[in-house]
Amino acid sequence: MANIAIYGSHNGGIALEDNGEYHVIEFERFFNIKNIGLAQYKPLRYREEAVYAILDYIDKELGFKAPFENMLHINTECVHDDITYSYKDYIPAKNVYEGWHHHAHASSSFYQSDFQQALIFSFDGGGNDGFFNIFLADRKNGVSYLDKTNPAERTNYDFDFGFPYMCFAHFCKDIKQEWISDGNLVYSGKIMGLCNYGKCKDEWLPHFKKFYYAKPDGENYTRLLKEYIGDPCGLVFDENNRLEGQLSWDVAATSQKAFEECFYEVAQPYIDKYELPIIITGGCGLNILLSTDLRKRYSGRGVFVAPNTNDCGIALGLLAGFNKPDTPIDITYGGTELIDKNTYPSWIESNVAKPVNFEAIVNELCSGKIFGVARGRCEHGPRALGNRSIICNPAFPEMKDILNFKVKNREWYRPFAPVCKLENASTYFEWEGDSRHMLFCPKVKPEWQDKLKSITHIDGTARLQTVTREQNEWLYDLLTEFEKKAGHGVLLNTSFNIAGKPILNTIADAMWVLEHSQMDYLIIEDFYYGKHW
Repeated sequence: MANIAIYGSHNGGIALEDNGEYHVIEFERFFNIKNIGLAQYKPLRYREEAVYAILDYIDKELGFKAPFENMLHINTECVHDDITYSYKDYIPAKNVYEGWHHHAHASSSFYQSDFQQALIFSFDGGGNDGFFNIFLADRKNGVSYLDKTNPAERTNYDFDFGFPYMCFAHFCKDIKQEWISDGNLVYSGKIMGLCNYGKCKDEWLPHFKKFYYAKPDGENYTRLLKEYIGDPCGLVFDENNRLEGQLSWDVAATSQKAFEECFYEVAQPYIDKYELPIIITGGCGLNILLSTDLRKRYSGRGVFVAPNTNDCGIALGLLAGFNKPDTPIDITYGGTELIDKNTYPSWIESNVAKPVNFEAIVNELCSGKIFGVARGRCEHGPRALGNRSIICNPAFPEMKDILNFKVKNREWYRPFAPVCKLENASTYFEWEGDSRHMLFCPKVKPEWQDKLKSITHIDGTARLQTVTREQNEWLYDLLTEFEKKAGHGVLLNTSFNIAGKPILNTIADAMWVLEHSQMDYLIIEDFYYGKHW
């Protein structure tokens, strides 16, 4: 019998394992609602029905049949019609185990790395074992707490650096304003891109750090902002009269610096004491500016960030921590296939789709055309890495604006990522080694910044993805053919979605984006279709 794990809060999912083979179903991809969960934070309305729908899919499409050998879960209790119940009641299993939020983060990341031992920092907006936890891990003994912030055993490490980081976006005019509960899940990535337009104000920095250490939350953050930053720095944080221009960019830049310094102040004693590879995980592990700085400082020791380091990876972490696999789990493309793949034959026929031909596709890419790609199993994590991607030629300087305004419908400043073959990375970027999961941002080499303008951010960096043929044969071979004609081997790669929606996972949604945006072509599995054919 297979093992199953469920994480029910926002960005939740179900993970399955049998004989070392892993699958993950992220709820947002299955139900097409961004950041959705089944319990607690952002729950679906019809939650029991949702569980049954997923179990039916698991049975019919993946071949995992209940009852399961072991079920692992975290805090999946809900209150509905004044009745408290748990999703474990709906998933039959021989044994049921409860887990810990940050331990699952740490296990997920460690067992995806190739490290034999590691020092792990897991930090985010909090779980049932606090906000900032430090672990030691090795293949023999597994993952163990070194210092933790279990609410029942408070220590000096009760730091929530996730909430203060994201909350500044609520007051920046360049960022689409959300209800703070929704912004909590989307603001961080947006303000991370904006901060590169500003400069850290040294005179503000101590006040920002005091705010970070004050542990603001959804009830007290406005008061603490005024007390710790607003009054001392002469800043007014008013959600109805938001900061704009250089002032807002400098606030974002100063906040980023405060975030990094607070992290190092907590982490440095452990980094100095334990000469081990470093892993950062939890939602804050998605901060690529921090992870890149860590990589530069400790490249000799190794630094790893998993592609699913946020809460979408917790279900996998529950299973990994339970199984303690001897070899790394490669779950990069461990999500579901296209949910409506049964319509694939009729899609090919009704759209007069053609078999994929790299020469024809490369010719169109070189002429500035934009392709959507939906192939195979989707990526597990928030980065599209070639299976649910929008790709185009970054040599066209206007491509960034076209994608932001006419395809993705998102803010003007937000950068796009490049993908290249691993062996070519040092040709275009100040970088050595892999960056498989698009979680580091090296400098684009000066001689390539103007030539690859649409993937070069305002600070000269790019969130690089490298790929080998073993990792993604289709994408690697496309890059090989593209390089021959384009004169460079870099494609722009961004997630196949539009603002407010998760990365898509149906042919129907892919067709909708094609018809309602300036995208030119759609690749579904091994066929492609042009909007104007």
